[in-house]
Amino acid sequence: MEFQRARSPEHKQQRYDAIVAAARELASRHGVRGVSLTDIAAEVGMHKSALLRYFTTRDEIYLRIAVEDWADASHAIRQALADAPTGSIEAVADAFASALAVRPLFCDLLAHVPLNLERTVPLESVREYKQAVMPAVEEMLGYVRAVLPDLSDVDLLDLTLTTSAVAAALHQQAYPPPTLAQLYREHPELGHFDLEFAPTLRRIVETYLRGLRG
Repeated sequence: MEFQRARSPEHKQQRYDAIVAAARELASRHGVRGVSLTDIAAEVGMHKSALLRYFTTRDEIYLRIAVEDWADASHAIRQALADAPTGSIEAVADAFASALAVRPLFCDLLAHVPLNLERTVPLESVREYKQAVMPAVEEMLGYVRAVLPDLSDVDLLDLTLTTSAVAAALHQQAYPPPTLAQLYREHPELGHFDLEFAPTLRRIVETYLRGLRG
């Protein structure tokens, strides 16, 4: 679609939303690494220079999407734990695994945020990202604590960091790009495992929590 220059606040917001939606769609198809700022501009139907009025870099767009996905995933985990029985490690592990398994782009972003996105955007963008994400995480962990009240603040922080890191790595392994997928099909002896994302993440989170409580 072709856009004329947005002038009213409503039109500017529509343009902003269209850019974010295009970036999300492209990354869902090709992975975050495989999308450029030019690709996003072309998907929206605008010139790259016009897109730069809204975002300074491609990475700033994906940091904004990461904020949205943190809030969305945290909400899903909170809902899953709302009626969980006290002391149920299985319920917590299942909540994290289920919420992340249906959000592959979020898992991809979990790998790219610390490695790339936070390092290339203006400092103010990183500050806004942290300020937006932390309340969602803290509220989510409040529900985890309601189920597992013996976990300390450090335990809860470690749970978040561990689950995020494992989900990011598992996603890259479970969903390799087409060239690697073909390589593994032709040469299974190279050591790639056919991982099932959700069961593997659930098992690792449950094992980690049992280790904490032990």
